[in-house]
Amino acid sequence: MDKESYRQIDRELRLMAALHSADYRKCVRRMEDSGGSYSVEEKERIRRLIRSNRNYVVIGDENYPERLYDLQGPPLILFYDGDLLLLDRPSAGIVGSRRCSDYGRRATFEIASALARIGLVVISGGARGVDSAAHRAVLKESGKTVCVLGAGLDVVYPEENGALFEEIRQSGLLITEYPRGFGPKKWTFPMRNRIIAGLSDQIIVTEAAEKSGSLHTASFGEEINRIIHAVPHSIYSSAGRGSNQLIELGAKILYAKENLISDFLSEEMNILDYRIRDLGLMELNPDFSALEKIFGLENVELDWIKSLSDILGEGTGEYFT
Repeated sequence: MDKESYRQIDRELRLMAALHSADYRKCVRRMEDSGGSYSVEEKERIRRLIRSNRNYVVIGDENYPERLYDLQGPPLILFYDGDLLLLDRPSAGIVGSRRCSDYGRRATFEIASALARIGLVVISGGARGVDSAAHRAVLKESGKTVCVLGAGLDVVYPEENGALFEEIRQSGLLITEYPRGFGPKKWTFPMRNRIIAGLSDQIIVTEAAEKSGSLHTASFGEEINRIIHAVPHSIYSSAGRGSNQLIELGAKILYAKENLISDFLSEEMNILDYRIRDLGLMELNPDFSALEKIFGLENVELDWIKSLSDILGEGTGEYFT
C-alpha cells in the first residue's frame, strides 16, 4: 500500500489494525481489509492501550514521518516522547557494534559530534556501544538526537541507559512502534533497524563485525536508496570486518569527518540555520570566527558563509562582521 491508500482508510480503522496484534503481518492484513470488524472486547483493549500511550502517530496521519513511506514495511503506528518535528529535519543514522573497540567508540564520538555541531539530527538505536556513544556525543554538543527503541517507551534496555534515555526524552526524541510495557524480543531489533534506516537521509556504520545487526540497517538503507558510509578498519580487526565489507560492496569510505561535513552542507546548507536556532544564536550576533568554531568548520573547505547569509535573508550581515 502507498501513502494515499493508507490515508483513504478511516483513522479509527487504521488505529485498530495497527494495534490488532504484535505480529506485523497480521496487522498489515487487517489494514488491507479495512472493512473488517472488531469485537467489543478488542476495541476496549485497544482503547485501554491508547489511554496509556498518549503520544502516538498512525500511518496515514499528516504528521506521520514522510521518509518511512519509502520502506517496504513501514511501521503502522509510532509511540513517542519528545519532539516529533525533529523527523522533518536533515538527518544521519549512526550504527555499529554493541561491543565496540576503543577505535570504533572514538570514531563514533568524533563523527557524531561533528554532525551535531552543524545542526544535523543524529539517529541511532540506544544500544550499548556505538549507539550510546553517538547519542552521548550529540547531547554533549547540545545537539539533537533521535533514539529508536526496540521496546516500549517505559522499558529501559539496556538498563544502564536509563539516564541517557531520559536526557533524550527531554531534549530530543524517543520513538518506537511498541506500546508501553512491551519488552525487547530478539525480533524487535531488526524491526527497529529498518526504522533507523527509513528515518535517516544517510547512514554511517562506524564499526561492524561480519554478522553485526548494523549491517541489516545498512541493507535496509540500500534498499531505499540511502547513501551508506563506512569507517575503514585494520585488516587485522575482526570487529571491523563488516565495515570493510560494506566498503568493498560500494559504501562510501569515511576516513575524514571534514569530507562528510562538506558533503552534507553541499546538499543541505540550511542545516546551519537549524543549529543557530537550536542554540538561540539569532539574538547574540556572533561574528564569523565565532560561528566557524561553533559549527566546527575550521578545516572544512566550503564557502558556507555566503550560503548561510542567503538562507537567513537580508539584514543578517551583522552575523559576519
